[in-house]
Amino acid sequence: MPRALPWFGVAALVLVLDLLTKWAVLAHFAPGEPRALAPFFNLVLVFNRGAAFSFLASAPGWQSLPYCS
Repeated sequence: MPRALPWFGVAALVLVLDLLTKWAVLAHFAPGEPRALAPFFNLVLVFNRGAAFSFLASAPGWQSLPYCS
């Protein structure tokens, strides 16, 4: 178990960085608003309405929860 301890720290750091970047994007972007980072690269805030890669997004069920609409 002691050898796995650093990996738990890495996982926690990745989780915290993921949550911070999501918070920052939600605070500074409007849905559908493009932000040009380079002439060939834009960031746009979109939400996944279904399961992975919007699979079954238009189907009712577990993959389309009420808070996702």
